[in-house]
Formats: sequence, structure tokens, C-alpha cells
Amino acid sequence: KEKNYLGKGIMLDTNLTLSDDQIKGRFSVVNPNFKNTDRSINTTIESTSSDYMTTSGYKTTRTGIKLGTGFEQYEDLFFNIDVSNYYEKLETSSLASAIKKKQEGDYFENLVSYSITLNKLDQNYQPTDGYLTRFTQTLPLYSDDSTLENSLRASKYHSVNDNLILSGKLFIKAVNSMDDNVRVSKRVYIPSSKLRGFKAASIGPKDGTQYIGGNYGAAINLDTTLPNVLNGYENIDFSLFLDAANLWHVDYDNSLDSNKIRSATGVSVNWFTPVGPLSFSYAIPISDAESDKTESFRFQIGTSF
Repeated sequence: KEKNYLGKGIMLDTNLTLSDDQIKGRFSVVNPNFKNTDRSINTTIESTSSDYMTTSGYKTTRTGIKLGTGFEQYEDLFFNIDVSNYYEKLETSSLASAIKKKQEGDYFENLVSYSITLNKLDQNYQPTDGYLTRFTQTLPLYSDDSTLENSLRASKYHSVNDNLILSGKLFIKAVNSMDDNVRVSKRVYIPSSKLRGFKAASIGPKDGTQYIGGNYGAAINLDTTLPNVLNGYENIDFSLFLDAANLWHVDYDNSLDSNKIRSATGVSVNWFTPVGPLSFSYAIPISDAESDKTESFRFQIGTSF
């Protein structure tokens, strides 16, 4: 993940996840000033295959492409619109729950998403002051499953001095079906970057042995840099963080709900190298649920404070 690819502000995100049950690939590129038109162009291609036949009795494959553009409507107020097409196949076995058997089949989706962003940051890459607020909504143009998604992201930065920067971030997302229960592959999960100290997609409601996400999710992140930890190494930043999140509500079975705040604190290190930023974090969970899976150490390439 790189927020300033080739030094031109191009945001590049490549992701490949391999596990016992899932293979997930994603490629996304955003050019904020396409051919000097003051309009952004973004493209995303992704595919996910999840096989839970032996544990939960179902398997899904979902593949799609998204194209979009954005522009500054008024000073510091930006409007973005995306059109996407996805194909998904859901298969079940005798081990599947009644709700999954009901959702078995092929799905085609033609979706439109729009976002409104108020950007008052002093700079988009490694901001030190200002704030950013973004509201996003996804609507079905044509879909075999009419699901409505709403999300809100906000961040605030405050520079005490050149070496001490405070920041706070907020994430809220809701997914609801307009005619039935939300499909299992479209439920809300807390992004791993929003909750350090816990394994990705390993908190919240469970159906049997599988984490199924929720209809609602929220997270808050508080960070502060630690100045002068290593004098003479200006390319290495240290920071303290406090993360808290919750993932709740299962529309098809309230008994599966797991409404509990998860939180963790720790220290992170961002090392800016010639091959890109390297990020290390060590987290200690403060509060969790018995079913959650925790992790102390995390390493990432291309992320920054």
C-alpha cells in the first residue's frame, strides 16, 4: 500500500490474503489529477473465494470491477462517484444453516456509490494539522440482493510542535437489506488497521466456528507521536496508540449478537525506507470477548502515521 506512488500522490493498493479458508486479491489505483484535469480517476479489481464447507457448510466466490471519478465541487469539498459490477456464487451443503441455504445461488450486482468529502488537511500525505470527513453511500442499480451501505470516516490532526502530532480517527459503517437479510459476504467487518491487537476479521458475532460480521460496526483510533526517541534518525517515527471498536447485530438471528467494545493500546514504529514506509506495531488488548482472536505484533508495508 502506497499513498504517494512515484512521488505524484498516486494511491496504490495491492492486497493478497491467503488462509486455510480464504483467498482474496485486490488491486486499486487512484490518480488524483488525471492528465491535469483536476479530476481523479480510480480503478479497483478484486476477487474473493471463501470455502467454509467443512466447518459451516458453505462456499462463496465474488469477483468484480469498479470504475469511478471525483472532482472538487467547491473549495475543499469533493464529490466522488463509482459504478461497479460484481458476480457472486454461494454454494451450501447439509452443514449450512437455514439462512445460508436460503441465500444459495448466483448473484449479479450493478452498484453505484457516491461520497462527499470535506478535506481541511494541511497536506494529504502525512498530514500534521486539519481534519477530513467523508460520507459514503452505496445503492443498487440492479441487484439480486438489494442492500444499502452507509459509512462515515473522519480524522483530525493537531500539531503541538514539529515533532509532536496528535490524531484521532472515527469509522462507522452500517449495512441493511431493503427486502431480506444481508447476504453473509456483504456484512460489516472492522478493518485491521482500525483495531490493532486483534486478528483481522476475528472479532464479533459467530455462527458456529465462523466469524460472520455484523450489520453495524464502529471504531475510534487515538495516536500521538513520541518525539526524540532516536536522535539522529529522522526517518523513523514512534507513536503511542489507543484503538477501540465494536461490531454488532445479526439481522437473521439476534442470539448470535456480540455487542462488546474491544480495545487495545501499544506502540507503533514507522520506518521510511527507499522501498517505501515500513510499519511495525506491538499491541496489548485491554478489553475483548471470549471468542475474539488477538495478536500482539503486526508488520505492514506502505502505511504511515
